[in-house]
Amino acid sequence: MAFLLYGIVFSQSGAPGSSPPPSGLPPGVGGAPVRLIVEGGLSAAVSWIESSDLTPNVARALSYAGVVETLHADRAVLPMRYGCLFEEERQVVELLAVHGPHYAAVLRGLDGCVEMGVRILLATESPSPLPSFSSESGGASGRAYLTARAARHARADEVAGALAAVTERLRIALGGLAERTETGHGVRAAPGLSSLYFLVKRGTVESFRRAFQRIERAEAARFLLSGPWPPYNFVGPERGGNGRG
Repeated sequence: MAFLLYGIVFSQSGAPGSSPPPSGLPPGVGGAPVRLIVEGGLSAAVSWIESSDLTPNVARALSYAGVVETLHADRAVLPMRYGCLFEEERQVVELLAVHGPHYAAVLRGLDGCVEMGVRILLATESPSPLPSFSSESGGASGRAYLTARAARHARADEVAGALAAVTERLRIALGGLAERTETGHGVRAAPGLSSLYFLVKRGTVESFRRAFQRIERAEAARFLLSGPWPPYNFVGPERGGNGRG
């Protein structure tokens, strides 16, 4: 058995040890109850889990997200990546003790905020297949192959430039309504696809949505707005902790 860590919040009890979770907190992964381990004004939300029950699937991911979202509805939360495990409770306490000042500073920056996400998709043509090339086919087919390849790269550069321009216009237009903005850094699933994330005060979410709708009508690109979410994209990965995973 191990402790699965969901997120870190400011403690509302203040006393080191264990405290009951917020009311309405759903069961954790595998139906295990979630509790809070308190140290130095911070609380870590954890549940027991067997290592064999950790492999991600849809049900476990939804259970994990449900705990983080319920914590987020109650107070500012520093969400952890799925799979952060600790063998013993003392390791969780040590994590809070060692990194407490950093976590507290991050939580203060997230207090009262939610994450809004925007996916950007430019219409792109399916690339034409490159002509087959072999050394036996002569110079003509070789030239055709190189010409087609150069055209494909030029088109990819054109799409990337157009996407960067749309992304920047969106960032500028909505950035004034956000505390912070992040660009998606993952591998793009397809050409012409990008993501932006905005850290927005809870009270300005509707104003943000209205501003987004105005921009959406003015742009040729397709946009998808999602949120509010916990601030997943405004929390960097923690290094040097005692957990595994």
